[in-house]
Amino acid sequence: MNNIFKKAILLLCVSFIYSSCETVDFGNTNDNPNGPTAAVTSQLLTQAQKTVATIGTDITGILFTQQLTEGQYPGESRYATLTYNYNGYYTGSIQNLNEIIKLNTNDDTKTQAQAFGDNNNQIATAKILRTFILQFMTDSWGALPWSEAFQGIDNPQPKFDTQEELYTLMFAEIEEALSLINTTKAGPSGDLIFSGDMARWRVFANSLKMTMALRISDANPTLAKSKFEQVISSGHYIKTNADNIEFNYTSDNAGDSEWHDRFKTREDYILSDAMMESLRTNVDPRLFKYAEPSKTGTAASTTFPGGADAKYVGAPDGKVNGNVPDFSFPTATIIYDVDYPTPVYTAAQMKFAMAEAAVKGWNVGGAAASDLYEEAIAASMDYWGVDATDKTDYIAAHPYASMNDIAYQKWIALYLNGHEAWSEWRRFDYPVLTPSANAADPRIPVRDSYDSSVEDNNPANYAAIVAAQGADDNHTKLWWDVN
Repeated sequence: MNNIFKKAILLLCVSFIYSSCETVDFGNTNDNPNGPTAAVTSQLLTQAQKTVATIGTDITGILFTQQLTEGQYPGESRYATLTYNYNGYYTGSIQNLNEIIKLNTNDDTKTQAQAFGDNNNQIATAKILRTFILQFMTDSWGALPWSEAFQGIDNPQPKFDTQEELYTLMFAEIEEALSLINTTKAGPSGDLIFSGDMARWRVFANSLKMTMALRISDANPTLAKSKFEQVISSGHYIKTNADNIEFNYTSDNAGDSEWHDRFKTREDYILSDAMMESLRTNVDPRLFKYAEPSKTGTAASTTFPGGADAKYVGAPDGKVNGNVPDFSFPTATIIYDVDYPTPVYTAAQMKFAMAEAAVKGWNVGGAAASDLYEEAIAASMDYWGVDATDKTDYIAAHPYASMNDIAYQKWIALYLNGHEAWSEWRRFDYPVLTPSANAADPRIPVRDSYDSSVEDNNPANYAAIVAAQGADDNHTKLWWDVN
């Protein structure tokens, strides 16, 4: 009887508690008064833009094009990394940009999103950045899931779009972004790059468009010419170093320079023989701007007056260069200044693009290829603070003669802009770079291989794209790499 009585009392208490929970209104007790009630597009944009810095300082391209090499721990300079994973872009920055577009398009959220800038300007900015990241990705891997991607469980195994299809999509994205930009209305909040200046975003979009046009100029010259000339006709492109597009850092740990972080506790990267000896052989004054003098090493030979270059020493590519003080590091401002900016698009880069376009017979506003070539070299030297007399002497000693001159000088000017240097080197096949003698496979990679998870998680579509694109290794050329 006692047990029955206890059970009855317990059941009565549970029933009372349950019924009480159903009727009690706790109000806003569990609401965080400091937390957002909807996605904040300014925060999404800030986080997405950080990817621009990582792309701009991409170490893989820097090592593949032998601007730098590694010290005592060679890996990528030996082409040892065989596969690369792109998932972080899909789940990180691109997802943020997709959300910005969604919030500024959806009728239920776009009014609220206007607190962070004009709807169309936010959409345009997100589309420009999304295209910038996608170009980096496709110029690394080639074909990618895109038109069927971002559907979650509704389509967990999307097809791959070919690189040609992706470039068509990217051009359409840029055209739409340009049509949406309104310089009289508020730009996006949270903009680390231009602080909401939509005129500058228009220049960014056109710089990207010019770059994409030249990238495909051997694969689809008609489309390339049309897109490039549209930019020239618009007049909205980089003309001088004052127009350069850079990613600016902050002095705190969360926002400091990528290079500063790399050298904070280690000294892994040093000037390669290829870059150093190219600068030395051509008596290029940028040698003293790109590198620091070696602490303990001495060059085997010198070319500058008075042996001024004697302490500037490059390292064999891909070798175990254990005693790093024997070699030259990148200049101290790059590796030690916490907020030293990363160039994204520069006047030198665009002038070389226009010089090449002029050689191809495209409309560049009437300027001669040789003049644009010289202006490009001058812009590069001015950017790096080369003395005016040294600049004039160098240009006089290196006149334009062929497309190889443009290719070589562009490689020099794209110092530390790794992915662009790698893409342009693949397209030009110049300068001639000798693969590392220390590599197991002595061939410089021309693409990134897909991570093994791609085949595991999407086997049918993976097999289909490999059959169409070519072997999934580091040596299958991309669609635009036809030479």
